[in-house]
Amino acid sequence: MDTALMNGDFLLGFNGRPQKIQGAQELLQRAALRLRIPIGSFAYDPSLGSRLHELKSGDSGLNEKALTMAQEALRVLPQVTVEHAECLGNPLAVMVALGCGGEKAEIEVKI
Repeated sequence: MDTALMNGDFLLGFNGRPQKIQGAQELLQRAALRLRIPIGSFAYDPSLGSRLHELKSGDSGLNEKALTMAQEALRVLPQVTVEHAECLGNPLAVMVALGCGGEKAEIEVKI
């Protein structure tokens, strides 16, 4: 069980207390955090994060690289599958489609 996050803060319930999540929602939230954190930037766990922040707009095969990097970051969460990754815009962002136990999520990672 974990605390639900929304827009960088705790998601509060009707009683004003942080909401709890579990199961697929919890795993998808963990996956989102792993994808958005640059690998090596968290001092207490240097392996936490992804290499998605290494992508550059001019690189060839961006979507394939993003897919590989997302899969690599989420290897520690075998219940979560990376279904698709697409690089968009300038400044670059990566949209990652995830699945977990019948639930789906789309995660945007701003580069």
